[in-house]
Amino acid sequence: MTQFAQTELSQPAPVDSQPLLMALDTDPSPTDSRPTEINTDLGADTLPAPASELAVADSPTTQYIGRYALKNLLGRGNLGQVHEAWDPLLSRTVAVKTLQLGTGAPARLALDTMFLNEVRAAAALSHPHIVTVYDAGLSAHGVYIAMERLRGSDLRQRLAEGWRPSQAQAALLVRRVADALAHAHASGIVHGDIQPATLFLNRRDHPKVLDFGIARVARSAQNFAVPAAPNKALAVALTRAPNYLAPEQLQGGAADARTDIHALGVVFYELLTLRKAYTGDSPEQITHAVVHNNPAPACDVREGVSRTLSAIAAKAMARDPLERHATALEMALELRRWIERHNAAEPQVLESARPRKQAPGERQRRRARHTLRTWLGVSALVLLVCAGVTLALWGRLPRIA
Repeated sequence: MTQFAQTELSQPAPVDSQPLLMALDTDPSPTDSRPTEINTDLGADTLPAPASELAVADSPTTQYIGRYALKNLLGRGNLGQVHEAWDPLLSRTVAVKTLQLGTGAPARLALDTMFLNEVRAAAALSHPHIVTVYDAGLSAHGVYIAMERLRGSDLRQRLAEGWRPSQAQAALLVRRVADALAHAHASGIVHGDIQPATLFLNRRDHPKVLDFGIARVARSAQNFAVPAAPNKALAVALTRAPNYLAPEQLQGGAADARTDIHALGVVFYELLTLRKAYTGDSPEQITHAVVHNNPAPACDVREGVSRTLSAIAAKAMARDPLERHATALEMALELRRWIERHNAAEPQVLESARPRKQAPGERQRRRARHTLRTWLGVSALVLLVCAGVTLALWGRLPRIA
């Protein structure tokens, strides 16, 4: 799946115990074979080409949701769809997610209200590495959310396609995501589903964190359908592999900023080692690994991994929440310090490995200085010789009584 809507829905904790924010599990539309691109807010990538915008505006409209003219189907999941759409009011391309929860009328009204409240909170987030939410509302097709149309691929797809980031690239990517989470946490918003599928990369590999504002609603919808069980949270979690969930989430505990830090640590570990931290042949086995196992340090798994980065990942994904970074900002600052040291050392290595590049005219100036020094040396030698000869002749002259 190459569209940013491709994320997985199910998570383990009950809605009333944790305000998690998650995404739809969508599959690529069989009719959408166009390559995916990313458009972000960094540099020239933020402004699509006018011709591209006009092409979207002029393409056939399948239906309207709110004021948005739906154009191309980007993804379809068990709870809804994602379309590329045209906003005629602001003359721009957007992505529109719809959410069909399939519950009875009383529950549906409560979930729709919750969805709008969650999206309203997410829309207040303004950060270079968080997807921008423009609008949300109700329609005959269910609740919907309009957001910036990203162009590129998520981290899950990049890794599946064989992308192997250097440890410097991994550190920078995770540092930016940690900055974004710190911003959200400062506003009281927990993501709850940090994983490669919810981290989008543009063509410059700048990340965007997706799907703030959906998880709590999706969790509620699942709770209506999940039968009573000794551990309802675990029953919901086992609908998919919980590789990136914190142990306390899998055990029915509340999610907070530290569960996001744990998930980001697991992602960081995977980027450093190129393998998942927790594995198993079934969701139950993976859950057991998350709750009970301690992954080997990243620097022991893959040769050349910095011990400092390995320690940062291990601290973030500690089983005990109290042993993790206290905040996402703390994690970001540790990564920033490593990056600064790495960048300071790298130019010195490169400088010693390549000949110094001379500025224009440097060779001529050096030649002129060399010539001047040569003439000065010769002149000094001639003067010394002349002085010696003069003194010798002066000593042989007859003295006048």
